[in-house]
Amino acid sequence: METRIEEVEEFKVKGYGMKGPLSEIPGKWDVLNKELAEKGIVAEESFGLCLAMKDGEIHYIAGIKSNLAEGLQNIEEAVVPAGKFMVAKVEGGVHAIQTAFNVLMKTDSIQLRNSFSFERYVHPKGSDGFDIEVWLAIE
Repeated sequence: METRIEEVEEFKVKGYGMKGPLSEIPGKWDVLNKELAEKGIVAEESFGLCLAMKDGEIHYIAGIKSNLAEGLQNIEEAVVPAGKFMVAKVEGGVHAIQTAFNVLMKTDSIQLRNSFSFERYVHPKGSDGFDIEVWLAIE
């Protein structure tokens, strides 16, 4: 798996959040995508933020950058802190996300940073598809 290191400035994500089992995540993406289509919001990237995980429950937000989220109702906002991330493209679709994170976490010579990690979905203008990247917070 090819990786790269990215350093980002802090940014905010707004979207539809949930606290519960992983199986509820696709439903939040359905709500987000429906709202974006109805409101005519075009985002070239979206984010799946894993804010916390405890006892089999995840606090997760399916969202877009805050500056694009005007008009979305009943949403949560989270700040992605500035810092370094190890990034890898996910091969195999949504079902391969957890495997990609697991591979990154086993990388020698990295130290994890106390921050949350996330998925980034890249969907260029004019494209029906998207690429998935996993972003792991590192020192």
